[in-house]
Amino acid sequence: MKSKKSREAHPPVRIANADKRDYLSEKFREMKRIFLLFFLLSATLFSYSQHCPWDCTGMILLQTRLPKEKLYEMNPVLVDQRLRPITDTMFGTGKENETSDPCAFLYYADFLTYRTNKIAIHHWYGYDTIYYFAKGKYMVHFNFCRYKEEKLFLRFEDKYSRGIKYHYVEIPGKLRIHLHNYSRELFDRETAALKKKLKPFVLFMDCEKWLLRREDCE
Repeated sequence: MKSKKSREAHPPVRIANADKRDYLSEKFREMKRIFLLFFLLSATLFSYSQHCPWDCTGMILLQTRLPKEKLYEMNPVLVDQRLRPITDTMFGTGKENETSDPCAFLYYADFLTYRTNKIAIHHWYGYDTIYYFAKGKYMVHFNFCRYKEEKLFLRFEDKYSRGIKYHYVEIPGKLRIHLHNYSRELFDRETAALKKKLKPFVLFMDCEKWLLRREDCE
């Protein structure tokens, strides 16, 4: 039979073990909370990066003093390095046949009207109605990622040829805008900031570059 003194020697050990278990449990719960917070933060950042409405959205801005009617007569379009017209397809809509658009250079107001009318087909077109920085310019929308490593050209028809004759102006990479890089400014409608940041990207085309006689530029 154990003495009273012997029995009283054990409780401190049990208490110490219990304190250790409580300490480890608290540490484990703390680590779980940290892991959960890290997971949620990672998931949020991943979701944001994947769902930016301007992922791979490219744009080219064109400025010219040529009257719009005369410019449209030359049918300016964006073509790839094989000189084939490019189609801008909005993937993931389930309506790709209806959300594929020709890459024609349109005046800002005409681009806005075109995209606004297509909101009835898919609401994602609504994101293309806030490009206020492009007012007064011509613009074309294309897949930036797909053509990142390819040459691109502005193609237009010769005004004086009896048949259809094309001319090409190369659009270097430094003039191609990736709208994903400006998503914050677009969401916040920072038009003035966007105009300033995108000014170096504008393609300027005077009368000579359109291969027109001076009297036809008025």
